[in-house]
Amino acid sequence: MSFRLPDIHNGWTFPIFNNPYYPEVAQESMQWVESFKIFPEDRQKSFRAIMPGLLASMAYPTLSREHFRAACDLIAVLYVVDEVSDYLSPEETKALTEQAAEAIRNPAKGRSTAEHPLVSLHRRTAKTASDTSNRRFVKSYEEFLFSMTQEAKDRQNRSVSKSMDDYLALRRSTGAIKPSFDLLLLPFEISDEVLDLPVVKELEVIAIELIAVANDIFSYNVEQARGDIHNLIVVLMEGDEKLTLQMAMDIAGDWYRERSYDFLECLKRLPVVEPGDQDILHLHQYARGLGTWVTANYQWSFGCGRFFGDRSQEVRESGIVELLPQQV
Repeated sequence: MSFRLPDIHNGWTFPIFNNPYYPEVAQESMQWVESFKIFPEDRQKSFRAIMPGLLASMAYPTLSREHFRAACDLIAVLYVVDEVSDYLSPEETKALTEQAAEAIRNPAKGRSTAEHPLVSLHRRTAKTASDTSNRRFVKSYEEFLFSMTQEAKDRQNRSVSKSMDDYLALRRSTGAIKPSFDLLLLPFEISDEVLDLPVVKELEVIAIELIAVANDIFSYNVEQARGDIHNLIVVLMEGDEKLTLQMAMDIAGDWYRERSYDFLECLKRLPVVEPGDQDILHLHQYARGLGTWVTANYQWSFGCGRFFGDRSQEVRESGIVELLPQQV
């Protein structure tokens, strides 16, 4: 059995570039993560195939070397959290995320001998966050960590949200996308007054949803194979209408294209840049960064081996995915 991926990227206008420090810094970051020996060698090989440095390179193409290293580390840590938490109970997830949140808030505090190496990863990441974005980053990252406990409960209880709206409300946090956006602020300062404008909040929510839904579309095959239910396609298939897989894919694709249009229209409502107004100038740069992140997420999905293995290019060209058998 096979299914066709929806064409979600046609018409998206934000180009993609790689950070010039990508080759060397991505390797440094991966070696740092591997030094904590969180995974056995077979799983470490799978983790390398995620290529977090590639995503960081396309999502933050203009960051300095120092800031780009912070971005590589963060993206890598986020995927470590994702890989580790999939195998934990709600109680274990709650304990681990509480420790990680404390490490983010107080990175200078000494570690205990019983500390999970994942918590130690968070101490390094927090130290690299600049004062400019640190406050917002800590807040959004804590929200992500605590949402992981709810996801673990859903996984244990085999419970699926019955509506797309309810699912997206949780998915906005579990995807850890907002703290990733906070790193776009590393090179400059934008006042809270500007960042809290309704139009900016709307842009952020749309970008978060676009990235989350794209990930659900592309990851569905590998997630259904291992029995994971935290996926929009599953939500649509198991809702009241009981859609087929292809129907659910097509509906998700239609939603994505409509939401992409909303993002482009929302950009038009940003305040006009007046001469000498650095706040609004930086806001426009941040907004373009959100659009670039959406592009990066799409390109990375086919550039790494996380979703389609060594058939990524073939799937990208044909759009056809062979359904994987479910693991026993």
